[in-house]
Amino acid sequence: MHVVQGIGDASDPALPGSMLDALSSNIAILDSDGRIVAVNEAWAHFVTLSDFDLENLGLGADYMSLPNALHASDSAAIDEGLRALWGNEPSPFRLEYETGGAVGRYWVRLSAVRVGEGEKPLLIVSHEDITPQRRAQAALGRATAALLHAEDDERRRIARELHDGTAQYLTGANLMLGNQKVEGRAEEIRMEVKSLLTSALDEIRSLSYVLHPPALEELGLGLALRQLIDGFARRTSLSMRIDIADDFPKMNAATEIALYRVAQEALANVHRHSGSSMATISLRLAGEMVLLSIRDYGVGLASEDSLTGGVGLAGMRLRLEFLNGHVTLTQGLPGVLVEAWVPFLAKNAAGA
Repeated sequence: MHVVQGIGDASDPALPGSMLDALSSNIAILDSDGRIVAVNEAWAHFVTLSDFDLENLGLGADYMSLPNALHASDSAAIDEGLRALWGNEPSPFRLEYETGGAVGRYWVRLSAVRVGEGEKPLLIVSHEDITPQRRAQAALGRATAALLHAEDDERRRIARELHDGTAQYLTGANLMLGNQKVEGRAEEIRMEVKSLLTSALDEIRSLSYVLHPPALEELGLGLALRQLIDGFARRTSLSMRIDIADDFPKMNAATEIALYRVAQEALANVHRHSGSSMATISLRLAGEMVLLSIRDYGVGLASEDSLTGGVGLAGMRLRLEFLNGHVTLTQGLPGVLVEAWVPFLAKNAAGA
């Protein structure tokens, strides 16, 4: 072992130093008194990260005092778990805990195993920095919670539209049909009922299209986006520049619906927040990837923090990450540029 005297040499051929030094985890070997008798090369990184005040990388130091010195969130559990191993509890002992050091608070995964039997066994304790994984899990949890709230809001909106619009049309038609005073008014009532039912049918079609646009299955993403953009331009009076090939190839269903939802969300944000009178949308192949771009020419992002986005951007990211893609927001100067990247999978690909 590169920084060890004795443990990894002839005194313990089962623990060759070269083997421990080859491991990326930060490893310390403890004797039965809890003192550090050997470490591997990666341990030096852990010492620096933790801001330990240790001489000779801690060789000879009391390991059991380190979690307390770092104010580890589970220092008592660490102490109890390691002492249980010395007391012949089955190996291994594992624990994830939060601690602090030169870089602030971070997360560590600790694993410990007992080697050797008798009165003086050794413990091999490894430490792995899992802060990026923990932060990613926390971010995913926040995004998932936000999406669930957004989903509930969308369900309430659809329920209100069905109640306040469609249901009222159908109720009106039912009252007209039940009207006993129809003498001389049969044709008038028939026309009123027809108008009410037509309005209800139009609303149901609109809701159905929002929930799942049939044009995607029938026409593919390219032409479906053109339909979406044409309708969006009519409703909002925005001027739209479209750069989508008429013969853009059809892709598998998951890819097309993900990019379609990104376009819906991005265009809605242009209308609600940008103040722009114009937007540009393009769809093209870039090597083995598909790139969907939506650009407005409005006020831009309020601050650099806005680059992280809100619930809408979180939804875009989750959709694309599921397909090994990603989405970015950048200042367009003026405006905002949204770019969604996802691997190209043809219509006949597996799962299409």
